[in-house]
Amino acid sequence: MQTTAKMLCALTAAAAAAAAAAANPSHAVLRLLNSRASGSPRAYAEAAEEVAAQAKAGKAVYAFVLGLVSRERDAPPAARLDEATRRRYLDENRGPIKKIAVERNNPMALYLLALDSGDTNLLHRAADAGNVQAENAWGSLIFSLALTDPNTTSNQAERLMRKAHDCFKDAAGKGDANGLYNLGMCLWRGLGTERDDQAAFNCFRAAAEKGHPEAINNIGGFFRDGTIVERDAELSAKWFAKSASYENPFGQYNYALALRRGEGVERDYKKAVELLEKSANGGCAEAVNTLGVAYWKGEGVKKDAARAFRLFMRAADSGYPPAMDNISTCYEQGDGVAASERKAMEWKIRSRAARGDRNAQAWLQQNAQRD
Repeated sequence: MQTTAKMLCALTAAAAAAAAAAANPSHAVLRLLNSRASGSPRAYAEAAEEVAAQAKAGKAVYAFVLGLVSRERDAPPAARLDEATRRRYLDENRGPIKKIAVERNNPMALYLLALDSGDTNLLHRAADAGNVQAENAWGSLIFSLALTDPNTTSNQAERLMRKAHDCFKDAAGKGDANGLYNLGMCLWRGLGTERDDQAAFNCFRAAAEKGHPEAINNIGGFFRDGTIVERDAELSAKWFAKSASYENPFGQYNYALALRRGEGVERDYKKAVELLEKSANGGCAEAVNTLGVAYWKGEGVKKDAARAFRLFMRAADSGYPPAMDNISTCYEQGDGVAASERKAMEWKIRSRAARGDRNAQAWLQQNAQRD
């Protein structure tokens, strides 16, 4: 049996090891956190396996981080913990990480505690201390407030978007792939800064070179549309295929479109359907709708109008207007569902409302019936 003194020494050593690990997180922990944010299920799963192995070996920060991500609905298999293990990983290792956060104002420790508690003040402190994961998360949070908080005035929203842009710019300046991607999106959309397609492309290209799948997908879009660069369907398809190889839903969707249309690649409806299924399961509403079109027309799959209708409804529930148009057509033609002129009209109006038509929105408030 250990003496009290030996037990205290062991606990102190464990705390010191945890503090050191939090101060200098491993590549595996960083890959896990970064891939979680970058839309790369494949990299997320691979990093989770390595972190899980180290957590089982008793390494504190690995266990704490694994406990954090295990809460996520889309956590990869290696990070799916039973409730008892999750609680143990978090409770046993929270103290040492809190200690280094308080005593040293360590950026990574602050960020991990913010993830654990949901405390936005801690997240802000971590961002101010220069943690790139926190800078991206804090920027995304205030950006969301600017766009969705009904109490935010236009001037307040503009100031918030500039602050978000500055957070992303700081992270990008450190070479962080997520920061580069987020900064690129601000430049591309003119949010918090002047629109600059060339600068956006440069940011996406830099993030793509670091393996960021959504940036890779966006590069494909530039070549498909001929924005800044010369239109090149074949090169565009290659970028989309590369993004899809990371299991990114948007890359899968765009590569599926290229396959359906035969743009830059040989037409292959069957392979397109396979990608659309994966993308739809990854939460891409556009893919859900296009998969519905495939079943509606029997392209790459056996024609099934009823299933097509269900897919259109699923995409419409995500607020995707083209799916609402398709539902309207289904009701109009009685295809996959019983014909109904009233419902056909209502879904057409829903589509207009979802696109911002105020007259349509007002009509729905007075008349809409959802079965």
